Amino acid sequence: MGEDTISMPPLRMATIEGVAEAVLAEIFPEALKKPMPVDVLHLIDNVLPAYGIHVSPAGAVEMCGNLGLTDPAGSTSIEILIQEDSWDRLQIGGRSANQARATVGHELGHAVLHVPVIRKRRSSPLSRHLLARVARREVPAYMDAEWQAWAFGGCILAPRRTILMVPNPTVSKLADIYEVSISMMEQHLRRLKLNVR
Repeated sequence: MGEDTISMPPLRMATIEGVAEAVLAEIFPEALKKPMPVDVLHLIDNVLPAYGIHVSPAGAVEMCGNLGLTDPAGSTSIEILIQEDSWDRLQIGGRSANQARATVGHELGHAVLHVPVIRKRRSSPLSRHLLARVARREVPAYMDAEWQAWAFGGCILAPRRTILMVPNPTVSKLADIYEVSISMMEQHLRRLKLNVR
């Protein structure tokens, strides 16, 4: 949740949900059939590389204080870096991995939604303007790359379709089922406009 961002083409929440569901149908279709956590490690190790998305750990100095970074350089594969401490927690699993799982979902959002846009903008004569970073407060949420990536990550980790299958849902129950933090689940439910207490 940085102070600045790159303004992106506008995306409605329904569009982000649709893209995330299409991605899930391709990379982890089980997650659309019943409420369950997405096996993020399986995706990193066995699925995403086939789509040219490579996730690996990086040191704190390289990460400059970020938990995750997606590199839009190049024209083929996409590199996602996860801060080493988060990477270690992801490997250990359990509640300590919640933030790392969310970070991977968020960075996957950048890889799917934003890397193609950035790569196209780089070839434009207006690239300097199109890639300029702006204060997040100046960009509406639906055009904010960070907001879009968090929305996408939430939809990957906890699809609306399966949330609606949970009997008597509470925020805490949903966070446990999908292995995300309560804070992330609250924000995700708010974006989905689902009233769960």
